[in-house]
Amino acid sequence: MTKLFAINAGESLFAVAKAENEEEVLTILVNRELEEQEDFGIRAHIDDFSIEGLYGDFFYDEKGSFIESHILDYPRHIRKMSTKESHTYIRSHVEKNARAFWKDHPFYADLYLREVKKFEAVEKEGGNTFHPHFSEEFYFNTAKLIITGTDWYGEDVQIIEIDLTDRNYQLIFELTLDE
Repeated sequence: MTKLFAINAGESLFAVAKAENEEEVLTILVNRELEEQEDFGIRAHIDDFSIEGLYGDFFYDEKGSFIESHILDYPRHIRKMSTKESHTYIRSHVEKNARAFWKDHPFYADLYLREVKKFEAVEKEGGNTFHPHFSEEFYFNTAKLIITGTDWYGEDVQIIEIDLTDRNYQLIFELTLDE
């Protein structure tokens, strides 16, 4: 039976979807995001191997981000290391964090990390024409993880079933003075 669902992601997104269940709503949302603007959407975010892209979501250790935003440099504990040490240290944490992100899909982590290595090789040669080769299944599952597990919209995504069976309205959100 088809139902209506409200999708709320703070100030970034409020929509209504017609679907059978919450999983189908999430599928609709992910497909919408994948069809969005190529240069600025979630697909471009996945393909971006800089700290502004998905790669940047893995660019940290237990002490925090590898980039101190106020000075755009590595934190002190990394600056103390030799170039080779810091490169190995950062790479190992990026790999660990990527594997944690795709914990239920280790194949995707392997695929992503292989593409990162290819990108780094092309970048060393002075090229900027690298385009990763990911399947649509990879994009879909990764976009789903981004939408449900990160702050892609600035806030968590809420999917709320709209049920008007016993009444002619349903309160979805109410801001009270206590908040």
